[in-house]
Amino acid sequence: MITINKLQSLSFKALVTFVFAVLFSTSYSFAQESTTPATDEGNKPVSGAFNSGIFLENQTTLMYPKKTVEVVINHRFGKIATDGVGNFKDLFGIYAPSNIRMGINYSVTNKLQLGIGTTKYNKQQDFNAKYGIFEQTTNNAFPVSVTAFASIYYDAREKATSFDYANFSESHRFSYFSELLISRKFNDFLTIQVAPTWAHFNVTESASDTSSVRLRRNDQFGLSVVAKIKCSETIALFCEFDKNLTPYYRKDAKINEPKPNLAIGIENSTAAHSFQLFITTAEAITYQHNMVYNTNDFLHSGFMFGFNITRVFYK
Repeated sequence: MITINKLQSLSFKALVTFVFAVLFSTSYSFAQESTTPATDEGNKPVSGAFNSGIFLENQTTLMYPKKTVEVVINHRFGKIATDGVGNFKDLFGIYAPSNIRMGINYSVTNKLQLGIGTTKYNKQQDFNAKYGIFEQTTNNAFPVSVTAFASIYYDAREKATSFDYANFSESHRFSYFSELLISRKFNDFLTIQVAPTWAHFNVTESASDTSSVRLRRNDQFGLSVVAKIKCSETIALFCEFDKNLTPYYRKDAKINEPKPNLAIGIENSTAAHSFQLFITTAEAITYQHNMVYNTNDFLHSGFMFGFNITRVFYK
């Protein structure tokens, strides 16, 4: 049985090689309507790979038609307590401190989407852009969909309480995240997506630690893998595994290296909305914080309940 520890021990090269081999394999797996002859008529984009622009803790390759508005609500309940008394008092994290993000996205063209959002955690304000580069085709002329995503975040917490140190600069409030999303719909039931990820923090340590020896690197690289299994026209099961691949400058017993993010859940969707309910180890919601600062371990009760809601308004 594959454990989280074994997954952590996989090398970047081996993991990337395996995932890309699966995505680009056409010998045994075919996209929906892949038996269509390779003609211009059959060279159409594959539909239904994903039902929402977001999935668990990540984006998807889905791009909406021009002038579409997407409203997004992400919610994470508090971490589930590890003892029975705590579970009862917090109602499995529902009464514990929670996190929420609200955002809105607009499709400027069929290939370009712009969005803004605000997150309770660290009062993060974000602006993001998403661009569809390639689409998987029904005749396998192009076997995968490729989408680029980038976002910039501004920490709006009060300076007096969160940035109270001598060498403070306004640039310390900014962080960045980007990824290249690559997905393949193998058939009517299975879709897999892999995404190399990059995050950048202008300040990597805590505010009071900016003058000490740095532990974390400003630039962090990782890998995200998402799988979706369609059960019916409206119900799908899915899981996600995100791994930070960047080592620290040096080890420090006081600071734990980031844990992989793991999420498992179910989605109920229609043409205009998606509701996703899941358990996850990532509580920050913002991608770069989940990637760099997550210390929750799925195997040691480091998880919480969460849900995502999207509502789409077509022109």
